[in-house]
Amino acid sequence: MKFIKINPVDNDIRENYNLMISAIAPRPIALVGSRDNNNNFNLAPFSFFNGFGANPPIIGFSPALSGRTGLPKDTLINIKETKEFTISIVTSDMVEQASLASSEYKPNIDEFVKAGFTKYKPELINVPGVEESSFIMECKLHNIIALGNKPASGNLILGEIIYFHADKQILLENNKIDPVKINQVGRAGGDYYTEMSKSLFSLKKPKGIGVGFDKIPNDFLNSKLKGNHLAKLASLENIPLLNKNEKYNIDLSLALNYVEDYLKDGEIEEAWQVILNWKKNNE
Repeated sequence: MKFIKINPVDNDIRENYNLMISAIAPRPIALVGSRDNNNNFNLAPFSFFNGFGANPPIIGFSPALSGRTGLPKDTLINIKETKEFTISIVTSDMVEQASLASSEYKPNIDEFVKAGFTKYKPELINVPGVEESSFIMECKLHNIIALGNKPASGNLILGEIIYFHADKQILLENNKIDPVKINQVGRAGGDYYTEMSKSLFSLKKPKGIGVGFDKIPNDFLNSKLKGNHLAKLASLENIPLLNKNEKYNIDLSLALNYVEDYLKDGEIEEAWQVILNWKKNNE
């Protein structure tokens, strides 16, 4: 790869922002419900959002100060006041409504109403979730970390999840979630999003501790095989024992083709047999 080196201090705020949101993707979207001390409700989506621990269960998202004025927006102000909020996960069925809720309405305007969402009654706090979402979290404020105090600076809001609400249709056994049925939407750069159910793939973790790239013979390590191919070879806990096979008494080019085909089909041990036989024949 040929990298272009970019120093963020040489960019303006917008350039750094665009680089981040386009490269750090897809990002889950938190539709955050909050209220002020006068019981005005606010709803806004945030994609600088993720989970940060399970004991206690902690989530975090980061509302930025206004890029024009440097002033805090309604969500940050409200959570500082009331110390509680909800997060409703944005799914494909509601993404257009969530986008509408991002409009900069005045503090006394209820985005639940403007975006056509139904308020879902919480159990332990006084902020509703979004009933159209299939997964809602009630949260108590854990901490707010100011990340610059300048225009467009983030403010990492950490909340402890004190109650989960999950649509029974998305739940599997042991309170696991079916990733196809929940079908979250992820945020990318510009106007781009991704739909979870259309981009899912399965990748099993190595069993035990993989042998690693350094155990792959150099003729295969420094070849046309890509990093993902090599990682499959390196993921086995032990290199298989050699099973001599005259079928693999072949040149390197053909051996690489065999290895690539076996790896595509998930036959990792057979790919190793090609390598081991080639290595034995060329010692």
